Amino acid sequence: MANDTYMSLEEVAEFLGVTYQLIYKLVRSGSLPAARLGKIYRVSRADLERYLESSKAPASGGTCSVCGTVYKSAGSLKNTCGEDGCEEPICFDCWTRLGVRRCKKHAKS
Repeated sequence: MANDTYMSLEEVAEFLGVTYQLIYKLVRSGSLPAARLGKIYRVSRADLERYLESSKAPASGGTCSVCGTVYKSAGSLKNTCGEDGCEEPICFDCWTRLGVRRCKKHAKS
């Protein structure tokens, strides 16, 4: 690439390993800033880096209090122990497949 400051949409797509259509959609929606020169779009490396940083999802998961599995997504740990206000998370698998409703600490009682 001759110019390291700005990239074409094709170059951005190749760099990220995605389709041109996805990059074009991000630019047209305003999610990914780009300069338009006639019919040609150019994305600055700085804008691309900012977009990538802002799109990172924080790891918001946790550990199941029953099986000990570590999850990256909080969606897998929506259920909690039902014992006297205990908020220990229970994963979807333990809750649904095993029918567990209490964490290990309260399961014995």
